[in-house]
Amino acid sequence: MRIVLLILLISMHFVTAQQNEQLSYMNDQFSEKLSIQLYPNPYKGGKLLILTRPTEIKEIMILNILGEVVFQTTTYENYVIPNNLKSGIYIVKIKQGGQQGLSRLVAP
Repeated sequence: MRIVLLILLISMHFVTAQQNEQLSYMNDQFSEKLSIQLYPNPYKGGKLLILTRPTEIKEIMILNILGEVVFQTTTYENYVIPNNLKSGIYIVKIKQGGQQGLSRLVAP
């Protein structure tokens, strides 16, 4: 009985260690913070300039304060035209290379 319990505890510890290693690897992929600048902010329509490193593709998501995605695209350009933004506060989430960053955007 004690041997079975000991084997069970060792196997549980091994599985937990593997899971922690996988989570650590996934967090390391996006551990570096991406520097983002948005212009104009407050955004009144037209082009929204997104200044990051220019050489890599950007995955861009704009979320409302409820966390709902209101705009999403992938581009090499340094701007997007999110015509469907109503007045409010938004979070702009960008993934580029092995980095990701967040920035606040205001639409009056």
